[in-house]
Amino acid sequence: MNYIDKTLAEQLQINDREIAKRKALLNFTDKDAALLKANKALIDEYIDAVVNQFYDHQTAISEIALVIGDAETLRRLKASMRQYILELFNGHYDAEYVNRRLRIGKIHERIGVSPKLYISAIYQLQKILHKAVEMHFHDKLDSPEVLRLVDTLNKIMMFDIQLVFDTYIASLVTEVKSAKDELEIYSASLEEQVAERTEQLKELARKDELTGLFNQRGMYEHLRRDLAAALRYKEVLSFVYFDLNGFKLLNDSEGHLAGDALLELIGRVLQENVREIDTACRYGGDEFCIIMPRTNVDDARMVTERIIDRFKQKNTTSVSFSVGIVSTGPVTVCDVDSLIKAADGCMYKAKARARKKPGYYIDVENQIE
Repeated sequence: MNYIDKTLAEQLQINDREIAKRKALLNFTDKDAALLKANKALIDEYIDAVVNQFYDHQTAISEIALVIGDAETLRRLKASMRQYILELFNGHYDAEYVNRRLRIGKIHERIGVSPKLYISAIYQLQKILHKAVEMHFHDKLDSPEVLRLVDTLNKIMMFDIQLVFDTYIASLVTEVKSAKDELEIYSASLEEQVAERTEQLKELARKDELTGLFNQRGMYEHLRRDLAAALRYKEVLSFVYFDLNGFKLLNDSEGHLAGDALLELIGRVLQENVREIDTACRYGGDEFCIIMPRTNVDDARMVTERIIDRFKQKNTTSVSFSVGIVSTGPVTVCDVDSLIKAADGCMYKAKARARKKPGYYIDVENQIE
């Protein structure tokens, strides 16, 4: 792979193990990630005020105002800062998150933002975010919960600062790095072998043994990745969520072997009728879903109807589907939980119709934000 074809994380050799190591150095744990996500509503309440206050302070500094340059650039910067602050509270700080932070560092370095300006800006942002926390928890500022939230916010921002400055440092050591290419090629080959073996083990952990589809864990990984791609490339993504009608009755009347055979049939039908870029998953029990990048709701419905037709041709039971289909993008892209919740809501609307009259029903909702 050519250097330019690699992501910034790959260029800087920041892999999953390195990400975990950096979090450990800051004592940033899964509980910290969960705490930030649990307080997402807090930042939703104050996000506009935080962004405006931050840029009011930044544009008052002549050196920074010159770098910003014009109103359109300021508008784009505000939108980017809004997205960044929301991502601080999304609870997922994986390779995609790291790549976005590295791109921020690359952009700052290219436009000539000095380290002193960047550090001062982050310091101001940190103060403003702390103030938002204080305003939200004004009646219990000294509680352990609030103190831990502030500490956790500081840790993730320090994690981000590390990544941004990695891009600054990388620009200074390019010549030294080129002298080590031969050794790095050898190291990369070893890492590739380890990554390949690791990926094989991960693949087993992501798959549902009965149907051969991705399980819930695999679905969340693919959905986070595909939503990140939709956001980056300004593309639409559809999510199909369906539940079986009459499956419990089948299990009770004909036994679990019959139920398993039906689930296996659904797995085959899905694998035979989705595209290579789609991801078919067994969400759990008798619930299934399909992640469909670069697909609007109308096209997703057509694929779903084709799947239903194929299933009808092979199914010998009275089981049917209740389906919810939602889409997000290309202008704004929602988060994983919001997308699943919306699709689940559509599916239950379809299921309500199935309770009145048995059959296959589809309910859709477009442009989830």
